[in-house]
Amino acid sequence: MAHNTLGTVFSARLKPGDRVRLVSPASTPTKEGVEHCVTVLKSWGLKPELGKHVFDKYGYLAGKDSDRLADLNDAIRDPGVKAIIATRGGKGAYRIAGDLDFTSMRARPKLYVGFSENTIIELALYKHCHVASIHGGIVSWNAQEAKPESIEQLRRMLMTIDSIELHKDLSEPTAALTTSGSATGILIGGN
Repeated sequence: MAHNTLGTVFSARLKPGDRVRLVSPASTPTKEGVEHCVTVLKSWGLKPELGKHVFDKYGYLAGKDSDRLADLNDAIRDPGVKAIIATRGGKGAYRIAGDLDFTSMRARPKLYVGFSENTIIELALYKHCHVASIHGGIVSWNAQEAKPESIEQLRRMLMTIDSIELHKDLSEPTAALTTSGSATGILIGGN
């Protein structure tokens, strides 16, 4: 565990043999997408596990609020789980973010990886625990969108202490900058 001058908690880098838990705090992922994530994580030597309710469906949600929250809190409370990875974004994470087990996360900080709707979980963990997270990850809702260079960058973020440079993707409609220059520092953001 490391801290910076702002008090942000950075989890230890992952290493082969570490357990990581996939959870669905928002919408239901595809089985193909989750299988893709599991395959990639195993190729890095990690031991991925699925939360009990990963594939549940309740309207547009990946199960009832209580079940999605239980999966996330189980992962937070399990001392053997070194990172938590959201299977997809969508909708619903905002409904459970305020009920996360922040006490357990502060006691045993671990990395959270999510994107889209998971921004609210990332920000809640930062607000209450100062835990750094990764916004992005292996695209499990559409495995065809998972670019090899993005997957390799995620591996480096999770498993090395290498510096990471972010570059705009000109194919993205929001890639145009409104200013020029460069910056160094802590990036707090999300969707």
